[in-house]
Amino acid sequence: MKDGRTHLAYKAEHAVDLESEAIVAPLVTHADRADADSAPLTLTLAQANLVFPSPQADRAPKVREAVIDKGYHDNGLLTKCAQRGVRTYIPERRQKSRCWANKPVEYGVAFRANRRRVRSAKGRRLNRWRSERAERSFAHVCETGGSRRSWLRGLVNVSKTYILKCAAYNLGLLLRKVWRLSKPRSLADRLRALWALLNWLWEQLGDWLTQTACPWDAIAVVRRLRSVSHTPREPASSLTGC
Repeated sequence: MKDGRTHLAYKAEHAVDLESEAIVAPLVTHADRADADSAPLTLTLAQANLVFPSPQADRAPKVREAVIDKGYHDNGLLTKCAQRGVRTYIPERRQKSRCWANKPVEYGVAFRANRRRVRSAKGRRLNRWRSERAERSFAHVCETGGSRRSWLRGLVNVSKTYILKCAAYNLGLLLRKVWRLSKPRSLADRLRALWALLNWLWEQLGDWLTQTACPWDAIAVVRRLRSVSHTPREPASSLTGC
């Protein structure tokens, strides 16, 4: 672990669509696997999930750009993404100097292209979106959803649990953005406000009927309704006196 302890640990990561904030590719690997080694598999799963729902694979959306945090910055990963045609926006880690004498030429080309994109206005905007939207999904799934700790054994079981929690996050996203539904606590507040509005409308209707001249005795009707609604019922008496 990061604090020096030794535990049976797994590393969970997922790919997020920055426009819709939906999780498109959850992945759980062993904790001893580096971030740069698992990132290509995550991009492959994201592309497969984008192609699968589409009936025509040629017209399915493709992963064109990847915005990743600085922990994934690696020359090999940048080169693989460039070979796939994926434009990367990965900030650099702090490093005093770099030596390119013993590295392939493709590494230097991919590194400089990524640095140019990150320092552009679009790169800064995409990294702000990543800090806001992608990290928010991790907070919902890992902190609120309780995915920081698992009591299951085996990579398959932990992956199933993580995928279900990511599916629950996407379901909540659909409820909020498509059907305009909120969380249960917010829904209770809305019902309480609706009930207060109905009570206020009932009072206004009663005041209007008492002040309006109607062919029938509206005042008596309103008084009768108010007396029925506010007067408690008396217990029914039995003929036998029991």
